[in-house]
Amino acid sequence: MHSRIILAALFSLLICPGVSAQVPDTSVIGIHQAESEYYSRIFDTTAPSAELPYEKPVALKSRKDGEPAFMVYGWHPYWAGAAAYPKYDYDVLTHIAYFSYEVDTATGGYSTLRGWDTTSVISYAHQRGVKVMLTVTNFGSVRNTELLTDTAKQWTLINTLVDLLKSRSGDGVNFDFEVVPAAMKSKMVGFCKRAVRGIKAELPLAEISLATPAVNWSDGWDLDSLAIVCDYLIMMGYNYYWSSSTTAGPVAPLAGENYNITRSIQEDYLDEGVPASKLLLGMPWYGYDWPVSSSVRKAATTGTGSSKTYITTIPMVASYSKTFDSQTSVPWMSYQSGTQWRQMWFEDSISLLLKTNFAKKKSLAGVGIWALSYEAGRPELWNGIKAVIAGTVSSDGNPSMPGSGGSEIISIIPNPVRDKALVSYNIVKQGRMTLSLYDTGGRQVAMIAESFAPPGIRYATIDAENLAPGIYFCVMITPEGRSVKKFAVAGKR
Repeated sequence: MHSRIILAALFSLLICPGVSAQVPDTSVIGIHQAESEYYSRIFDTTAPSAELPYEKPVALKSRKDGEPAFMVYGWHPYWAGAAAYPKYDYDVLTHIAYFSYEVDTATGGYSTLRGWDTTSVISYAHQRGVKVMLTVTNFGSVRNTELLTDTAKQWTLINTLVDLLKSRSGDGVNFDFEVVPAAMKSKMVGFCKRAVRGIKAELPLAEISLATPAVNWSDGWDLDSLAIVCDYLIMMGYNYYWSSSTTAGPVAPLAGENYNITRSIQEDYLDEGVPASKLLLGMPWYGYDWPVSSSVRKAATTGTGSSKTYITTIPMVASYSKTFDSQTSVPWMSYQSGTQWRQMWFEDSISLLLKTNFAKKKSLAGVGIWALSYEAGRPELWNGIKAVIAGTVSSDGNPSMPGSGGSEIISIIPNPVRDKALVSYNIVKQGRMTLSLYDTGGRQVAMIAESFAPPGIRYATIDAENLAPGIYFCVMITPEGRSVKKFAVAGKR
């Protein structure tokens, strides 16, 4: 039943005053909080399922190749259901964060564990060499103030967490405290010092991490100090546009907006003293769909947007197609529902691959995923991460940096291709261009772009679903001449 809820639900609860997109507003709640509140109303009002027998999870199995240098950290939401976690790619994942222990701010204990005490995720992941963390959530400035101003409550929380980790063979804690007010800035650091000291005194190998905002709107985060105290920070690189934004726009723009992932990582984290080796980039496996005034890019919204999991965007793309936005490296679409225009900005295998590749090029510790199960077992998102980790992403050019000064194909990412790849190309002089695929026998197998193109960097998608494994050539023809780049199509796994 829970898996059916996941596929059918529309997350539309980021309820807050109308605010302009890309303008600081601390009343905006994050997607973690919005979805947690949405599902709590479903799960807390339905009859409880039969009690599962207590099972002590097995110990963590060592990975064959030792500790991976690049972390892939995914939040597993309790609403995903028991059918979800066997479909995760454990060759890619290094950490699962079980979501969540919800803090009771009256005592420091918990109001609910959401199944941490019975879940089979821990044993399943441990058998595959993947660590499992317990996420601790506390949302809102009032609730965070209640906890952070009372050390007795904090020690109750810390001691409870130690017991829960020991009883369930947990590997650490991820604290997800959102909307921490500026007045609590130093107290947040003090709490983290106590938590690290208290937990590691009993469990020296436990990992302590924080989920931290992409933009420090509230000025409640001393990120440099927190990075020193904790093992690592996971920047939630999303919600740059939210349900009540006044225009539609990218949830997680890599570039091209006033606030974007590139700026957040560099200016808000690295430039503030957070070591790259202790920072992960959290990526969204969701997008937003708004009612809008017209079909134009970033049209004005006429109502509240709904979040869409990756799996729910697949049939929509099949019905309405999509445009890959070269400015932000995020896909989007406009379509009509009756007479109402709607616009959706979301993520696909290419946009997420580019974010993963950005994290690797910045020498970050890894990437995070909100949220596991939103891919519903489809492999393409995992394959993109694999390509980056394995180094099989084409390294012949950065998609934002043309190589030669003439019109040319810049890169094909990933290469080899298993399902889809992004071709980036640079047009120097306006004119007619074609972008085609040829096999080694010189036969054209596909035309992927044909237009009268203005100058600039453009993108096209190679769909390799119907291409046999082998070597192919991507050929661009412009008035300036021909540019050719070789790529491989790998067999399906």
